[in-house]
Amino acid sequence: MTALREVAEAEATGDVAFVYEEIRRTYAVPYVSSLFRHLAVYPGLLPWTWGILRPALLSGAMQRLAWERVDVAELPPLPRLSREALARLGVDAASLPAIRTVCESFTRVSPINLVVAACLARLLGEGQTGAEPAVVALEPADLPAPLPAMPGMVPAAEMPPETRAVLATFETELAGEVFVPGLWRILAHWPGFLGSLSTSFAPLLRDPAVLDACERIADRITAVAPSVLATLDPPAEPAPLTPGETAAVLSGIRTYRGTSPQMVGFGTLILEALPPD
Repeated sequence: MTALREVAEAEATGDVAFVYEEIRRTYAVPYVSSLFRHLAVYPGLLPWTWGILRPALLSGAMQRLAWERVDVAELPPLPRLSREALARLGVDAASLPAIRTVCESFTRVSPINLVVAACLARLLGEGQTGAEPAVVALEPADLPAPLPAMPGMVPAAEMPPETRAVLATFETELAGEVFVPGLWRILAHWPGFLGSLSTSFAPLLRDPAVLDACERIADRITAVAPSVLATLDPPAEPAPLTPGETAAVLSGIRTYRGTSPQMVGFGTLILEALPPD
């Protein structure tokens, strides 16, 4: 399992560290998602992007729009999981709140990332053909309370072969490299639970009807990108990218568009399947 190129939070300095701190604050989560850690690899790109989108995020308007447009009703639900069933999968009472926090983090972050990525694609010249969606009003909104810290991703070197094999069922490609979305890499702390999820979700990841439903989840959320950009000042300078880097970033955005609605949808399905607090 190849690691995606990124600037880790602990390694961030200067403008990147400043943006990372604002991401944690405006997303109301204690971490920076892989989308931004990957964008930080390209010198100057993350501060350039953040400088343009920052007003809509500081006001809470973009987050509110993104969260309001989530609709996972087309996805098939998971069977309900009892505490006894979870215990057989290695999830005890102390682990259950951590799993909830993990899933809530991804369902909170992924819709916003979809809008950010769609805005960035437009800023880089992609996605501006055809009829534009209807303009949606942006209203400032208070952010929710920050979520508590969650476990980190399990390093591949520390996983037994059977866990790596389970994670391989969730692999996709990003910028020419193998990529496993963070939700699954964190849930690898509970290998039995992850294996059960793989049994449920692996067929869905190859089901055209489910993939179409995920595409519609993404369509509904990303449709607000033109409305967001219409409220913001246009960039004073072009993106600090070469043509080859622009192509790589756009390719990465297309991958995130595929995985982010899965994180929204599957994270929600897991939450709904867990026993109540």
